[in-house]
Amino acid sequence: MNWDNARYFLALARAGSLRGAAHKLEVDQATVGRRLQAFESEIGSRLFLRTPQGYQLSEAGRMLLADAERMEAAAEAFGRKAAQSDQQLAGPVHIAATDTVAESFVIPALARLSRSHPELEFTLSTGLGLSDVAAGEADLAIRSLRPQKGDLLIRKLATIEMGLYASDDYLARRGRPQPGGGFAGHELLMFPRGTVPRHWQQLCGEDIGQARIALQANSQLTLRQAALQGMGIALLSAFIADHDAGLQRVWPDHVDQVEMWLVLHPDLQKVARVRAAVEAIAAAFGAGQTG
Repeated sequence: MNWDNARYFLALARAGSLRGAAHKLEVDQATVGRRLQAFESEIGSRLFLRTPQGYQLSEAGRMLLADAERMEAAAEAFGRKAAQSDQQLAGPVHIAATDTVAESFVIPALARLSRSHPELEFTLSTGLGLSDVAAGEADLAIRSLRPQKGDLLIRKLATIEMGLYASDDYLARRGRPQPGGGFAGHELLMFPRGTVPRHWQQLCGEDIGQARIALQANSQLTLRQAALQGMGIALLSAFIADHDAGLQRVWPDHVDQVEMWLVLHPDLQKVARVRAAVEAIAAAFGAGQTG
C-alpha cells in the first residue's frame, strides 16, 4: 500500500468531501480526486460510495481504514524519531581536516566536547585531499581553499600565518638563503607538486627555481619532522613551528597568510551533534567569522 496515496484516502474518509480533504492536505480538489483514483486502481476496489451527502466508505474502504490508520501512526512515529535523533547530542560526526589543523584545533575541540557529551562518536579523516562534503564523504570539512561551487554552507574560521623554518643545525651548516636568490644552494622540503601547485612557484613570495627539492611529503607534520632533522627548509604553520625549540624562522618578515574555512552540508546545519562540533571547532580557532 502506497502511503502517499493512503494519506489522501484517510483525509477523504475523515472529511467526507473532496473540498474538505483538499483543505486538510493543502492541495486542490483535482489532486485529491486523482490520488483517490490511483489508490483505487492500486487496491483494485472502489473505496468510496459517492452519495448526495458526500463520500462514504465502501465495504472495501471500511476494511482498509484500520490498516491505513496504522500506516499513519507508523509514519508519524518515524518522523518523531527522526526529529528527535537530529536534536540529540549523540551519535556519529565525520570531520575532515589536515593533520596540523586536526592536532592543534580539532582534537582539542572534540576532547572538550566529548567530556560534556560522551555519547558523541567522532571520525576524523586527515590529509590534504578535499573530502566531498556535498557527496557525504564527511559531515564537515576544514579547508584552506574556499569552495567556489556546490550548495554548501561556508564559514570562515581564521586567517593563519605560515613561514619558512629550518633547524639550528641546518642554518649553522648552510646559512640563510639570500632573498631574491631563488633559494640557490639550499634544500627545500615540499608538499607534492600536484597537491599544492602554488608552492612550486613561490614560497612566501620567493621563487624556488634555484633550490634542490630534498623531500616531498603530503603531511605537514612529516615536513616539520624533516626540518627538525636538518634536511632543509620547510613552509610550516606558525601555530605549530613557532613552538618548536629546534626550529628558527628563516625570514621572519616573509609570511604566507592562509584563510581557513569550515564547510558544511546544508542538510546538516540543524542536526544538533553536527552543530555542536561546528561551534566547538570554531571556538578552538578563536573565530566566529562567517563567509
